[in-house]
Amino acid sequence: QRLETISLFYQNPIEFRTRDGLRWDPSMHTRTFLQVLNSHSISVMQLLSIFKQIPEFIQLNLDDKVTLIKYNLIPVFGINCALAYNTEANQIIENDSDVPVNTQFFQILHGYNLFMQAKKIFVSFIHIAKYDRKIIELTVIILILTKGFSITNDYDEPILNDKMSVYRAQNYYTELLWKYMEAMHGYEKAIKLFSEVIVHVISWQTIYDEMRNNIVRILSPEDISELAPIMKSILRIS
Repeated sequence: QRLETISLFYQNPIEFRTRDGLRWDPSMHTRTFLQVLNSHSISVMQLLSIFKQIPEFIQLNLDDKVTLIKYNLIPVFGINCALAYNTEANQIIENDSDVPVNTQFFQILHGYNLFMQAKKIFVSFIHIAKYDRKIIELTVIILILTKGFSITNDYDEPILNDKMSVYRAQNYYTELLWKYMEAMHGYEKAIKLFSEVIVHVISWQTIYDEMRNNIVRILSPEDISELAPIMKSILRIS
């Protein structure tokens, strides 16, 4: 029952087509890197709307929720994009009426080697999502609840006020994921899938901080002033 409810949250996220201080039309083509970042804010808000419907997340300490979102959302968002990938069109597209995500700046910004690393890991998540998207849906929830998931050089990440509640919520969804995979795919296949997810998540962790730093480094003061508030927050730009 809980699994089906979560899938419904993913299939019918709250639509965000306007935001305070900045408006973005997902049917518009992006031409600059700043526009690409701001276009992501729609999908970020929709992902947040999913978390805000999950009882275990709702019940967490307010400051703890802010910490988990601020420090975990960017790497988690990248994994979540695998759910929106259209293999036939070879594009990431949230809704049929939206313009596909503009990826033309990705290799230029991050360089060939990092681009290829990210592509390889992302394709692995796509394969899992196509095999069974519920695995990625639950993984995303587990990771947003994982304190310290974002491997950064920032030493200002606050400690949690109620770490046991966060741990219990994370443990609940980890157990739910395992039981689901074992029931759906059998014990041996579940072990293989679980191991694959862990390996790909760790690989994603290792490149995320460099990718975030590349994004922050290229933004001018003018860009930052035009950046959507939610993107400033999760990129941790003051």
